[in-house]
This record gives sequence, C-alpha cells and structure tokens, in this order.
Amino acid sequence: MSESTVQQRVYNLHRARPLEDSSVSAEKMPIKALENVLDDIVSIKLKDNRIFRGRLTRCDIYMNLTLADAEEMQDNQTMAKYGSVLIRGNNILWIQIPE
Repeated sequence: MSESTVQQRVYNLHRARPLEDSSVSAEKMPIKALENVLDDIVSIKLKDNRIFRGRLTRCDIYMNLTLADAEEMQDNQTMAKYGSVLIRGNNILWIQIPE
C-alpha cells in the first residue's frame, strides 16, 4: 500500500492531556496510539520546523521516540538519511501516524 493511499491521523501533543481511566481509547491518549503503531512509518515535526520520517521503534511516557531508517524531509523530498535517531519528546510539535 503506498503512502498516498494510507489515511493519516495527526496528534497535536501540546493539547493532549493524560487521562486516569485505563479504558480510554487511543484517540484520547497519544502514547497508546504510538504504542499501537510501533514498527510503522511515522512523520514527526519538530519545534524548529524540521520533519523526520522513519519506522517507530520505541516510545516512552515522556514521548521520547526512536526511529529506524530515519530521513529528514523538506517539501516531500529527502534531505538527509540518518539511520537510527532519538527524538526528545519536548521537541515534538506533532506526529503523523498511519490510520
């Protein structure tokens, strides 16, 4: 399935608030949504407007993420290939995950 045919969902992490109820859906808790897409391709926009795309390999409660096969994107073109990267959660503006 090509990237253009996969529906995407964008989570604005600055508006997300953790909820106490353990039965809350992934739509209301971004960390659960990330855990559901481990090993899928995600796009991440940082506060400095850089966008990274890669396979999500790890996430934690602080929204620190690791990507494998990471690429820095600009205007849908690859600017640089990094391999594995660690992205600190407080630098993330949004995350785009497959539907």
